[in-house]
Amino acid sequence: MNTVFVSNLTPFAQGVWGGSPSMQVNGSQGEVLRKNWPAQDVLGRVAENFQEAQNQTTLRDRVELRLSSVLETQNSVLENLPTGVLEVYASFMQIMKVQADSAWQAVTEYRDQLSAFDQTIQEYQDMLDGKTALPEQMSLEQVQAMLDLVKETRDTFLRKGAAEVNGYLSITQDLADYDLTNKAVSAALGQSNPLSGKGTDFWRIDPNAKDIYGEIDRVLGAVEELSQTYGDSYSALNSELKRRDDSSYFYKYDRPSQNTQADDRPKEYVLKELLERTWWEFRDKSRDISNQLYRQDGQLTL
Repeated sequence: MNTVFVSNLTPFAQGVWGGSPSMQVNGSQGEVLRKNWPAQDVLGRVAENFQEAQNQTTLRDRVELRLSSVLETQNSVLENLPTGVLEVYASFMQIMKVQADSAWQAVTEYRDQLSAFDQTIQEYQDMLDGKTALPEQMSLEQVQAMLDLVKETRDTFLRKGAAEVNGYLSITQDLADYDLTNKAVSAALGQSNPLSGKGTDFWRIDPNAKDIYGEIDRVLGAVEELSQTYGDSYSALNSELKRRDDSSYFYKYDRPSQNTQADDRPKEYVLKELLERTWWEFRDKSRDISNQLYRQDGQLTL
């Protein structure tokens, strides 16, 4: 019997997933499978999706600080705070922004992978509905099997991914409600943290929501606003410290290490382990479907 197998899949060799799937096939029909392997499209799309995400700038790079109204108005609260308190507040806002950006990244990865699955589901459905041609040497039964597998994998990722993302959002909620967070924001911006005290349901993605993308976008917008608030707060505190010429603070927090450049640090995806498991489980199941192309004697089953 001709055996189909996948080799040279090395996760994390390039980005999270490594390079595009590289297939080796034993048997005379190798070239057909190399061209039309049923799982190739969805796996390639997910891999490309992550590579594109990796090449995007981070939220911290994209957020434009809107501090003109704060900096142009004298902030009597900041002026009256001891320098040591300002240093604590400023360093704490840095930490809060990093955490908010991590939560934003987790939610974004979750949304993008669901979108990749849904796009593939639609493509297979279009084949079954006769809207697009079947891949060469694939039957309707094989396309249906792949469609069922993608739907099953998508449902698993929907629920497991939501559980992991909600873990990040739970930390985001705790820190947004933390007394020190609100004191620092209030001192820096002259207003309370607008996202404090929202409750658990607000900081949670419900995988059973009728409009899952609307649910994701709601949380994503909240996390983005939170990151903006922390960034604005840090900049206001930083401005006051500069006005006082607090060189000890800038030495600790603003000067990069001589041996480490921020841009050289590897960027890790926050849902890496879940996505790796999803990849391998899907690969193994889709390989079984690919093997159905052959009979015992090595002839194609059409």
